[in-house]
Amino acid sequence: MLQAFGYTIFSRYLFCGIFALFLASVAMPSQPAQADFIDGRQLQLYCASQNPADEAICIVYITGAVDAFTTVDLIAEKTNGAERIFCMPDGVQPDQLKAMTLGWLQRDATDLNYAVTLLIWGAMKDAYSCS
Repeated sequence: MLQAFGYTIFSRYLFCGIFALFLASVAMPSQPAQADFIDGRQLQLYCASQNPADEAICIVYITGAVDAFTTVDLIAEKTNGAERIFCMPDGVQPDQLKAMTLGWLQRDATDLNYAVTLLIWGAMKDAYSCS
């Protein structure tokens, strides 16, 4: 590779690219980061919609959260010897996870203003807790 002043041409391009990304990020208007994107009410609206795109958002949000929770649970068990929190049987389908979550959201005790990830966690604890 060509060298110029002790640096390769590639490293110059890499530096210029990183610098350009930095300048672009400084120039863009910033918004505060938000970890919880939707609450229980919003998930209910997506899940009740007749629009296939909304239905997809509903299923993907629920199954994504369940997948994340069970993955973290498995990693904690394998790396730290922690006891599993969730004991979900094999073969649970996305529609079953949707029904479980929506049933839990309809309880009187559920505060739909909470982040839906926390509400899905609660629904999973009730339905698939190991204890």
